[in-house]
Amino acid sequence: MFEYIKLKNFKSLQDVELNLLDKHNNPKKLILIYGENGIGKSNLASSFFMLSETLRTMDVRDIMEAFLSEKIDDIKNKEKIQQFLKFRYKDLETIIKENKTVSSSEPMHVEFGFNIKGKRGVYLLETDNSQIIHERLEFTITKRKGIYFDIIPSNISINEKIFLDKSSYQSIKESTDKFWGKHSFLSILLHEIHDKSDQFLKDQISDNFFEFIKFITRISCKIKFGSRQERAVLNLPHELLGDYESGHIDISKENKLDKTEEMLTTFLKLTNRDIEKAYYKRERDEDEIKYTLMLSKKISGKIRDIDFSLESTGTQSIIQQLPFMLVAVTQSVSVLDEFDTGIHDLLVKNLVTSLYKKLEGQLILTTHNTLLMEGNSIPKDSIYVINELDNGNKEVQCILHYDNKIGDNNNVRRQYLLGKYSGIPANTDIDFLQLYDMLK
Repeated sequence: MFEYIKLKNFKSLQDVELNLLDKHNNPKKLILIYGENGIGKSNLASSFFMLSETLRTMDVRDIMEAFLSEKIDDIKNKEKIQQFLKFRYKDLETIIKENKTVSSSEPMHVEFGFNIKGKRGVYLLETDNSQIIHERLEFTITKRKGIYFDIIPSNISINEKIFLDKSSYQSIKESTDKFWGKHSFLSILLHEIHDKSDQFLKDQISDNFFEFIKFITRISCKIKFGSRQERAVLNLPHELLGDYESGHIDISKENKLDKTEEMLTTFLKLTNRDIEKAYYKRERDEDEIKYTLMLSKKISGKIRDIDFSLESTGTQSIIQQLPFMLVAVTQSVSVLDEFDTGIHDLLVKNLVTSLYKKLEGQLILTTHNTLLMEGNSIPKDSIYVINELDNGNKEVQCILHYDNKIGDNNNVRRQYLLGKYSGIPANTDIDFLQLYDMLK
């Protein structure tokens, strides 16, 4: 899990720290972030997405080179290309341009404190306007904490203890000399070991570093970017299907569709009383199956079959986010921005409460749903508010920062809506007739 995030010159966040530790100094498994519109909740969530994006820039380089040279057949992994096209992975310079504070002359600084099986570490990344200028990982090496790598343009320092043989170390060192700056060390490393089996990796890199690689590559994020489409990165266990609405799957994995049908039927019947069954319409083409989600649903007193694309916005939103919810119960980190969009307040509360009971990983949500503040089903120290300070900087604080004597019987929602923790829109009386008259 993550213990903290520090951001400087990241989007609208000039200097922000998000502390995710509880009173016992352990990382919290559920985080709910509140704040008024436009305050920076999505930007905060985007820091996790940016981290995941930086891990894939070497893969993007390969794909772009293949496209430019028209050697598409050289790319053996079709799923990799489909992911690239679906999630629009970017090169590092574009990632920096999208995330670094506009017109800022200072470096962008992102720092993630994490905890893996009780062992703490820190990963730091700094960039100028076009490339990485500092990258560092501190984590347990054997028994004690140490530096795995600490890289700046003038000095590439990589701990040989990462690798179990000198040839692997030398290979990564040569690639780092060649590519670092336009790519992170982690992206270079992951590119080198791509398509290798878990057993091969265990034989080539140290146990603790292997655990870190698993952790950092299993982060899943779904982020909203203004009025543009959502963007996501989804890292799934092998048994989970990534896209429930439609897609292609290898015919040898058809049993995954069968199991997903059963799971979706169970889930949708619990969240929508009119749905009787979920199933996939399947079209076979050589070694692939093209699938489309269908629903058997009670409409006007009769059971009718409809394409899932005709379902309500709220139901579609839930199904799109369901894989990310499942990830959070499998010892991985999942970040969902504006989780409640289009979903009834009470259903949101039921979903989050049910998730919290089964979380094995870490779930970070931005939300406007204040019903989650009521009752005792969700701990008060999971609730955070982002505010703007007098100097223009932002801060993100757990509500216990404002009142550490909140008990189970306190009405936190009422206090929040009354402005006790800030993070709410100002009361405004808008004369819409005046607005209309201004357009005449």
